[in-house]
Amino acid sequence: MTTQTNHKFSKVFTLLSLIFIPLVVCLVLWYFLQELHEFTYYYREQQQIFLFDADYIKDLVSPIGGCAALVGQWLVQFFVLPHMGALITTLLCIAGAVFLWLTMRKLAGSQVWPAVLAFLPMALYSICLQDSYVHYEGLLALVLGIKCLWIYSLLPEDRWIVRVGVGSLLMLALYYLAGSVAILITLSIIVLDGLRKAPKTYLDIIPLALLGFTGLLAVYNGWLVDYDYAYWTKGYCEYYFEPTALHTLAWLSVPFLLLVAWVAGKWSLKVGWMQSILSLVLGVLVCAAFVRISDAVHNKAYYALLKQIHYADTEEWDKLTGVTDISPTNDMQMNYLNLGLSYQGRLLTNLFSYPQQSINSLVTSDQQYTESALLLSRLYYHLGVIGAAQYQAFSANVGITYGNPSMTKLLIKTYLINGTYTIAEKQIKMLEKSWYYADWAREQRKFLYNDAAVEADPELGKMRRSLPDGDGYTMIFGIMPDLEAVLKANPDNKEAAEYAIALLLLSKDFDSIKFFIERYAGKGCLAQLPERLQEAIVTYSEHDPDYCREHGVSENTIERFTRFRQEVLNLRRSGATNISRLASEYGNTFWYYMLK
Repeated sequence: MTTQTNHKFSKVFTLLSLIFIPLVVCLVLWYFLQELHEFTYYYREQQQIFLFDADYIKDLVSPIGGCAALVGQWLVQFFVLPHMGALITTLLCIAGAVFLWLTMRKLAGSQVWPAVLAFLPMALYSICLQDSYVHYEGLLALVLGIKCLWIYSLLPEDRWIVRVGVGSLLMLALYYLAGSVAILITLSIIVLDGLRKAPKTYLDIIPLALLGFTGLLAVYNGWLVDYDYAYWTKGYCEYYFEPTALHTLAWLSVPFLLLVAWVAGKWSLKVGWMQSILSLVLGVLVCAAFVRISDAVHNKAYYALLKQIHYADTEEWDKLTGVTDISPTNDMQMNYLNLGLSYQGRLLTNLFSYPQQSINSLVTSDQQYTESALLLSRLYYHLGVIGAAQYQAFSANVGITYGNPSMTKLLIKTYLINGTYTIAEKQIKMLEKSWYYADWAREQRKFLYNDAAVEADPELGKMRRSLPDGDGYTMIFGIMPDLEAVLKANPDNKEAAEYAIALLLLSKDFDSIKFFIERYAGKGCLAQLPERLQEAIVTYSEHDPDYCREHGVSENTIERFTRFRQEVLNLRRSGATNISRLASEYGNTFWYYMLK
């Protein structure tokens, strides 16, 4: 009786551990995907515009692997919602783990402890997705492939004709639907049949040969770019990105786990609580490996930039300026910080509260990346340099295979501002076929062919008033001439004026500062000069207080400069070379920046 009770208790304990331990692994997986990938998911959603359009879907699904791409992009459109990226990815990982464990059970027998390891391939591949250049359909293809492996495992292993015939058709269908993952699954089939000693296992080479010929034909006819696309992981990445060893490890872990399951079946560990303990240990190891590898490949600088890009997309400027893990030497990160300050009306007030390096901290000179075009399009638009904004937004859209919804929205605005309504209407019609952005697109229809509505709108009207007279070119002589053209057309464009001032201050070019002051001071938004600009005036004309007063410098600023100069002189007379003691009172001034 006691033996039966212990046996019953052992079975219950084993069952509970089989449910509880994988559940914990799932929660750990979701938590770290959310913590380490959240803004990667948001950025991934911005790398496509999924359209509910027959021609778009046909073009997407037609190539080899197109069905996986279609479903993958359909899922990715929901990543715009908080937590959905991590949730969908976790659910896919769970589905893949379940199908892989159902296959492993064919070899593991009564051993349940390898179930925890079934998460490994999907978990490893989810780490690869930290890089936005890796396509999301790669994970979907892996899960679909493992499901096909499970379907194959249900075929009668003693009927080799059925096994080879159905297996060949299944792998060819998988190859067309999901791409080169079919090669991996065919190799796994060979391992599976070999381990379970299925009759005439050597005939499993037939599906592999068929796939090899299909891949050769696809490359020869131009359906696939190269053999890396036809036979391995390259087809699930951008063409300019090389898959890492982690991609290969995630794939090869599938046949390896079949071998582990076979070894487990030979081991015959019968005591339930021992299996539970082993499951727990393996669960801890899987979670630890996932966290360790995730952290090792996590590009913290790039991830900080993705945070800023997301907050710029959602126009959450307080959160953008609140991103703390940025580097002063990273121009794009500093550009986004200053853009956020400008949207908050704090650019000049807080300019020197941050470690500005040069004018590149305001406008990066590096324009070779898509991320640069995303940044500069927003920056130029904010300043009213509409021609440059349109060019950069178009470049970003072209640089992203399936378009960018935020850039498309910005393009629509620039077309409306310029009055090119026909093109704006085409872009609006396209965006109306999306799920998340359709309402916004429909709202823009009120501006089509309606100059009065555009000019009355606070945002679009201001930008139209900032358009230079005639067919003015942009991005030829640098940003300062573009800003001067905007200020000439619209002296009330405060953002353009403040950026121009900030550029002049960071360049420490007193001749240009003097020219700018004498040309624009007292006009439009510069009727009263910002304090930082007053500090620059008193710096180059300290011996001419009447000139300072004449050009808008307050008595308070003149007095503060006198005190600052005296404190600097006192430091030098005492032999001190470190001026950092002045930072508490003068750190946010142009004077302190001049001495650095």
